[in-house]
Amino acid sequence: MAKEDCIFCQIVAGRAEVSKVFENQELLAFLDINPLSAGHTLIIPKEHYENILDIPDDIISDISVLAKTIGRRMIESLGADGINVMHATGRAAGQSVFHYHVHVLPRKRGDRVGFEEWWFSRTLHPTRDELDEVSNRIRL
Repeated sequence: MAKEDCIFCQIVAGRAEVSKVFENQELLAFLDINPLSAGHTLIIPKEHYENILDIPDDIISDISVLAKTIGRRMIESLGADGINVMHATGRAAGQSVFHYHVHVLPRKRGDRVGFEEWWFSRTLHPTRDELDEVSNRIRL
């Protein structure tokens, strides 16, 4: 079910322009209009799901396979040295468009996108007991 105020639903409906990378009956991949690097691609399901907690397993699986395929293509055709595949669920995690999407970000050594510096400057240093306590809380 499409949501009228969702930019990604508008894109799927053809009411907003995108530079397509891939399309089939259930998925659409297109370039981000505010890229962190050349080739920064978004993959979305055509049907509206708010986040990772809502999307059916078979569709998220298809998105993961497509992210892998696009990532490989970025390495081959753009000369990327690596890729980041990212998703955020919820405002606290940085989700700004509430239609499930995955970012596939081509990376080059020294590109200064900044994840490495950001990540390592903010890591916690828990004790083994603290790690065990948290793992016990989320264990399946």
